[in-house]
Parts: sequence; C-alpha cells; structure tokens
Amino acid sequence: MRLILGVILLSYTNSIAEPVREGALVTELVSSKQSIAPGETIDIALRIKHDKGWHTYWKCPGIVGVPTGLDWKIPDGFKAGKILWPQPETVKMGPYNAYGYHGEVFLIIPLTASQDAEPGTKSLIQARASWMCCSTVCQPAFADLNLSIQISKNGQLPKDTKWSTPIRNSRSTFAQNNQSWKATALRKGKKIILTLSPLEKEKPSVPRTPYFFCEDGLIHSDKKQSIKILSDSSIVFRLHVSEFGPENPTHLKGIFYNKDGQPDDSGATPIYINAPIKGS
Repeated sequence: MRLILGVILLSYTNSIAEPVREGALVTELVSSKQSIAPGETIDIALRIKHDKGWHTYWKCPGIVGVPTGLDWKIPDGFKAGKILWPQPETVKMGPYNAYGYHGEVFLIIPLTASQDAEPGTKSLIQARASWMCCSTVCQPAFADLNLSIQISKNGQLPKDTKWSTPIRNSRSTFAQNNQSWKATALRKGKKIILTLSPLEKEKPSVPRTPYFFCEDGLIHSDKKQSIKILSDSSIVFRLHVSEFGPENPTHLKGIFYNKDGQPDDSGATPIYINAPIKGS
C-alpha cells in the first residue's frame, strides 16, 4: 500500500482522435509508422506533454504516486503489449521523493495487427489512459484516446511518421542488460547494501550522480541513498527498505543510472541490476 495524498478522481471523458488536454497534461496515441501489415508489430506510444512544474509516474513510483495505465479497446485479432517505460527521473510529490517524468514523454506499446486484417482498410485503436499528475497538488484523471491506422496493402513499405524519431529516442533510454558489473546485495535489517564491482577486463563508466531506481517498491524512494565509490571503482549503495515493499524479497531489481535520469559527459548508460539478496 502506498502513501497517497487524498484526492478525488475527476470523471472527465474525451473521445476525439486528437490530442486531449486534461488538467496539466496533453495526451494522445501516436504511431511510429503510417501503416501496419497484417501480423506485423510496430511501436505506438502514449505521448504525454506535461505543463511546466508537473509530472506523472513511472511503473514503480516509490512510496507515493500512481503509475500511468492504459485500458485497451482494439479490433479482434489485434494485440497491444505491455507499456515499455523509458528511463525515469526523481520527482517530488509535495515533500516526498518519487520516480516519474516531466516535460514530454513517450510510453511505448508494441502493437500487433491481426493476421486477418484487410489490406487497404483502416483500424481504430482505442484506449483509456489514466494517470496521477502532480505538482504542489495532484490531479488524477483519465482520457479516452483514438488512433486510426492504415492496414498496409500487399508489398507496401510502411513509412515513418513525425513521431518515429521521438519514439526511437524513448527506446534508446531503456536500461541495458548488466555485462560490466558484479552486483551483490546484502540485507542488514532495514537496509540493503548494494555493491557494484567492475568485472575483470571491464572499465564501465560511472554516472556523475549515481542512483538506484528500484522497480518493485522494495527500496524507500524518500530516504537518502548513501553512496561510496571505492579505490577499485566499486560503488557501494546503502539503501533503506520500504515498509510498502514486497514481503520476503529474494532479489534487488532496478536501474543504476543518474538521479535526474539524464545522460552526462561520463558516457554511462542505464544498467539493469538483478542481484540475489543475501542476509536478513
């Protein structure tokens, strides 16, 4: 159970095939391609444009916040995959630290067309997007969104849309599999010590503001992460276990990157960490 400010969900509905303004957000469904072939999978995305000073939340917001969600209504035989989340940043919900996004963000969804989709026709993709948008106050809300997409004719090569580049840029922020660090996690009561040691023959880049984004709520998002870099370039995190996290966790899972979620001159990239937890 997460700590959430008392708020009332506003029952506003928007059913237009255009960007939808709701409170401090503009949302819309966009596609990387102008058309999709029967049986093909392409990237579509929920585009969120936040007003200045506002943010929404990552798949694991921390001790506060609610992740953005999508409830689909799509043609028979089509399939919408799970949201693929770009690299988050630390955000503030009132006095509390959490994980989320500001500015413009693209949440990617792989869309697969039905094998029986008729070439030359159009298919309507519909979704209800729901979110919590926060600044000094919070505005939970939703919008009903539409995306009309052409079914490619036989032999037709799909063309990029104006959204192709930002969608690719969003994909480029996904955490990479860990091939450079030996990761160990030792639990000592209400703390977990995460140690990242460079693997032999590897010289991984270290972000300027190292931070660990826990993906399942195990680590308390509002308590300071103590970080020490050793002489052998190992990085030691002292992390606080959250009372809102999973019971009896076996692994520490999340992303090692910069606290602000942005690249720097170190050359470091987001790295996915999955370390067995030892101790108690």
